[in-house]
Amino acid sequence: MKRALTLLLPPLLLLATLPALAQQQAQYSQYMNNNYILNPGATGVEDYIDVKFSYRTQWTGLEGAPKTYYASINSSLGKWRTTTKRTIRDRRRPFHALGGFVYRDETGPTSRTGAYASYAYNLVLRPDLRAALGASIGMQQFAVDGQKLRFFDPTTATPSAASRVLDGSVGLWVYSSNFYVGVAGSQLLGNKLDFSYGPNQLGEGAPGNTLKRHYFATGGVRVPLNKDWSLVPSLMLKAVNPAPLSLDINAKLKYQDLLWAGVSWRAFDSFVGMVGLSYEQLTVGYSYDAGLSELNGYHGGSHEVIVGLRLKKKAQVVCTNRFW
Repeated sequence: MKRALTLLLPPLLLLATLPALAQQQAQYSQYMNNNYILNPGATGVEDYIDVKFSYRTQWTGLEGAPKTYYASINSSLGKWRTTTKRTIRDRRRPFHALGGFVYRDETGPTSRTGAYASYAYNLVLRPDLRAALGASIGMQQFAVDGQKLRFFDPTTATPSAASRVLDGSVGLWVYSSNFYVGVAGSQLLGNKLDFSYGPNQLGEGAPGNTLKRHYFATGGVRVPLNKDWSLVPSLMLKAVNPAPLSLDINAKLKYQDLLWAGVSWRAFDSFVGMVGLSYEQLTVGYSYDAGLSELNGYHGGSHEVIVGLRLKKKAQVVCTNRFW
């Protein structure tokens, strides 16, 4: 039985990640530590060059389980935001921001790779309230590595295949030093992958192999408890047809913008525990997902690590969001 499960798992994971199915994008537990990966409207909202790297291994112990890597960078343009001698006019001046994001998501013999560039226009509504509209454009590739496919007959050989399509996202981000809300849509072009994989069917473009549109709504608020401690509850709603609506409820307890610990509940899917620190220009976060599904008995949970660098553009940094 164990051998049968080992042989059957890679094809099942392959089916689970085919583009014809609804849930296509990689899953993250620490998106609240890098809202930019979900919403291009969050491009450049910090007052420094924001660089982040992340690695996630899901369902540890299962052969062919998902693994996700990403790197992102984004920043506002110009020097005025980090200048010590800013005028009232400067504080009310809109600004532009640019960013970039690359990722790779591997599940057994399948992989999804993407690279994007983003732009956002950031408008000052009040001295401590801003709104940003952003868009990203890039390329996405879906591939199958034939050498990683396993069959009962070890002499069976299969080819590899890949398909690339143009992709795009838009997002709105409204934020201050005390709260943020955002809405975003990804894979909005809905392009069809010229890709199919099966007996006598390679590269012909199977019906339904399109990028499904994903929609996100996020929000968070900073609640000061005393001089040193604050609570940051947040949530995310994700919608993608025909999958059911997904809800995440999160809470982070922060100490002096230095240390934090948090929990998250992904409705009917998993509980997540998180810890992290932010020291000068370095930020580090770790999370562990404990699954709630029937598959939970076959794996050891999911791990995610995120490392960030806050590169100063001037000697003094004035950050609107500070440490979320």
